[in-house]
Amino acid sequence: MKRAFLAAAMMAAMAAWAPASAQQNTLKVVLPGELRSIDSDWTAAAITRYHSFMVYDTLLGLDANQQIQPQMADSFDLSEDKLTYTFHLRDKLAFSDGTPVTAEDVVASWIRWAEADGAGQMIATFLAGLDAVDARTVRVRLKEPFPQLPYVLAKPMAIPMFVKPAKIVKGLSARTQFSDPMGSGPFIMRKDEWVAGSKTVYMKNPGYVPRAEPASGIAGGKVARVDRVEWVVIPDPSTQASALRNGEVDFVESPTLDLVPMLQSSRGVRVAALWPTGSEGTMRVNWTNPPFDNPIARRAMYNFVNQKDMILAALGDEKLGQVCGALLICGSPNGSEYGAEMLISNEPEDVRLKRGMEMLRAGGYKGQKIVVLDPSDQPIMNRATQVLVASMRKAGVNVEMQTMDWATVVSRRAVRGPVANGWHIFLTMGGPLGPANPVFHVQMSAACDKAWFGWPCDAELERLRAAWIRETDPIKARWLVENIQLRGAQIVVYIPFGQYVSPSAWRDNLDGLLTVPETVVFWNVAKK
Repeated sequence: MKRAFLAAAMMAAMAAWAPASAQQNTLKVVLPGELRSIDSDWTAAAITRYHSFMVYDTLLGLDANQQIQPQMADSFDLSEDKLTYTFHLRDKLAFSDGTPVTAEDVVASWIRWAEADGAGQMIATFLAGLDAVDARTVRVRLKEPFPQLPYVLAKPMAIPMFVKPAKIVKGLSARTQFSDPMGSGPFIMRKDEWVAGSKTVYMKNPGYVPRAEPASGIAGGKVARVDRVEWVVIPDPSTQASALRNGEVDFVESPTLDLVPMLQSSRGVRVAALWPTGSEGTMRVNWTNPPFDNPIARRAMYNFVNQKDMILAALGDEKLGQVCGALLICGSPNGSEYGAEMLISNEPEDVRLKRGMEMLRAGGYKGQKIVVLDPSDQPIMNRATQVLVASMRKAGVNVEMQTMDWATVVSRRAVRGPVANGWHIFLTMGGPLGPANPVFHVQMSAACDKAWFGWPCDAELERLRAAWIRETDPIKARWLVENIQLRGAQIVVYIPFGQYVSPSAWRDNLDGLLTVPETVVFWNVAKK
């Protein structure tokens, strides 16, 4: 009986221990949306980018200080004439089936990626050749100097240049999806456990050899410190918060702002932003519809944008935002508020509104209806839009606020026709890292019909942006950035309505979460 009792006790202890051990090595996270495609060249969806950072690696990476570092590359060189980059792959790179990563894989991945990514398309216009010299050497030959090439290969936003197996992507158009998740990154996707709309599972890649440097941003050693990561789909924000508080999940990337105070006071939960500069709220003005075809009318809008009120309404806590007039985002290497004095001034409201109305009339406004699109299912933009509209109406502007869901805004903003079917203004956001670059930030384009929604059209801004991307002297490049900021503010390529951080929430037993712009990564993360 004694032996039986001891055996039963041991069995019970082992049963209790096994789930706890498994739980300790499994990270459960909640991310916005659900994974629909695993092909990052086919779609720029953020969730697909998150997936790709789990299973793939990149030639170069940006560290936490936004400095470019080698990643899959052991090193890279630039010739004296600045026309040839040579990348040397580091040793022991392998895909999850054990086959080595070669220069051929890099070239095949690059060609397909350049078909899909805007920055990759730009590089293609500079390319004279892209060659696999040998198994571990890639040579890039240029027609003219392109000093931004390393940045493009290191950037984590839009569509990063992930290295994929040539046997999967060689000759495959970016318009055609692949379905094989094989990669060479720190995790392996368990496709057999992938349930769309429910769960995505990743396992530690035992064959991955991380760099020796400490992890920083998306650079350095990508050490998987848990055996398993599960992405759990929980659509309801309250259910997400409850699961986090109860320890059923470990991390929620984007809790709704109304739940943040409750999470901040919850035992065992931490709430903080994972990227300090935050994102940029932006207002797009339709250059193709009067009166905003006139630059004076566009500049009049600076007077109606009260960033403090818009931030407070949007976030509910002024500590989560800041006033910022920089088109290239405050706190970034290219951030400047040159030319944005009217936007960020502390003048009394009545002075601003009176001046705004006078400028609007001087720009051709005759009392016609101004259509503002209001996304009801986007809380930050919805609340900020209401503050903007109230300010315009108080000044005397005839505003029609058309409320709709974001999907409808996405459809409507593409309409260039008369205001009966089109629009004048909508709010969106950019960043956090994209706006730091004057060329690769889509909202900085003033390329007329080829520009983003609103269709800014200005040859001088385009000339300055083209000069910046070719400038090899960092001091001259910085002066060009100041001129780009000034010109963009003068013509109103877009209007910032404030800068804000989006907090994430996680259990306080997590260790090693990294500050990474535009994405969330789960290497370097352990459960204590």
